Amino acid sequence: MNRSRRDRTPHTTPRLATPSLLLLAVGLFPACAAQPGPDDSGVDALEAELTAAPGPCGERSSGKIITVAPSGGDHRTIQAGLNAAAAGDTVLVKAGTYNENVSFKRGGSAAAGCLTLKGEAGAILDGTGKNGAGIDISSKSYVRVAGMTVQNFKGADTPIGISVSGSSSVLEIRDNVVHHIESSDDAHGIALYGTSATPMTDILVDGNEIRDCKLGSSESLVLNGNITNFVVSRNTVHDNDNIGIDFIGFEGVGPSGSDQARNGVCVDNVVYNITSARNPAYDGERSADGIYVDGGRDIVIERNRVDTSDIGIEIASEHRGRTTSNITVRNNFVSRSYQGNIMIGGYATNVGNAANISVLNNTLYQATGGEIIIQNNSDGVSIQNNILYGKTGNDYVSSGSNNRNVRVDNNIFFGASRSSAGAFADPRGRFVDPLLVGPPSDLHLASGSPAVDAGVDLGNQSGTSDIDGAARTSGASIDIGADER
Repeated sequence: MNRSRRDRTPHTTPRLATPSLLLLAVGLFPACAAQPGPDDSGVDALEAELTAAPGPCGERSSGKIITVAPSGGDHRTIQAGLNAAAAGDTVLVKAGTYNENVSFKRGGSAAAGCLTLKGEAGAILDGTGKNGAGIDISSKSYVRVAGMTVQNFKGADTPIGISVSGSSSVLEIRDNVVHHIESSDDAHGIALYGTSATPMTDILVDGNEIRDCKLGSSESLVLNGNITNFVVSRNTVHDNDNIGIDFIGFEGVGPSGSDQARNGVCVDNVVYNITSARNPAYDGERSADGIYVDGGRDIVIERNRVDTSDIGIEIASEHRGRTTSNITVRNNFVSRSYQGNIMIGGYATNVGNAANISVLNNTLYQATGGEIIIQNNSDGVSIQNNILYGKTGNDYVSSGSNNRNVRVDNNIFFGASRSSAGAFADPRGRFVDPLLVGPPSDLHLASGSPAVDAGVDLGNQSGTSDIDGAARTSGASIDIGADER
């Protein structure tokens, strides 16, 4: 419910580049790519193909290593190193503090491989006295940025730790630390804006830490506009004053008809302490999501851990007449949100819609406002095989207006009512203690849990692995909740 006071005007002028056709490949437990719709068979088939792949850049390198160091290297500034680099080269940044803004003047190529900016331990890009983007990639493809610390970019000109825009494709943004990016208006830790008619595609954002940012009306990590085929994985996002991870559409960033982040996966991320309570752009309103899909489509959100955010995971659209669609939220731990742990639909009846939303095999623990809140304008919501561990006096599942075709089935409810799921009946629901190991810090199933082997078979929709990457079904039947004991 992070509302429309956000200004998402792209910060750069779009420039066209040749589109990449490289298939997205990611080295995760199982990696995922596109979701064709409510049936997740497309995602799971790609998981099997991509498990051994290191990422869209691969390991190819035909070039040289260019060293940047405060002394003794080929260059003393990162920008000079990038200016000297060609496709396939690696710009290796030695330990030191580099006070500059840097941008890629060229990218790599399919033949030579990615142009890589790699920081060794202690390589710090510091923005003290500067604003704008720390690292800028505008319509450049076959690019990898890894191992850099980006810090202290502050000011009025939309400071961003790492910025990607235009038609940039075949990208890896991985293992970076971004912190203290600050503005009272708009700021981002890592931002990808698909501003071109050519889609931004084959994107991996993996293993980054984004922390201690003051973001105004914007987000810690965002994919917005004409972006497809992405994986956002294993990032740790915490202690920021607005949204943790966001997938956005319908804001005029991309061309009409393609202005949606789509066909992607948000997997194995850890998000905590995300709140707008002290953000001056929100006047004390607590509405920052840990993970948010605002106008995106065909996205799987799985195996994430989200704790102590204003809203845990939200699937919505802030734009009237526009629909967020075909989103699967599965196998996540979500706990102690200020509003709801999972929220679906427009925050008011006069804004956007949500359609074909699946909430499967999640473990939800004690949100202040309720475990699942179906707000408004939702059509086709399936809530199955979840553990909803609520607070006394709350509905487990609540509903606003204009919500249709909602199915609540075979969930475990505990902590609030002993007989009612809330706004929708659950014909196979059970009101029993799920026997979690040690909530809130450990939401796994303890020995003897009634959730073991108690789930209904949802086929491909449940995914292939549980919250820890273990087989999703290990006994006679799938377990209820995110953990497979």
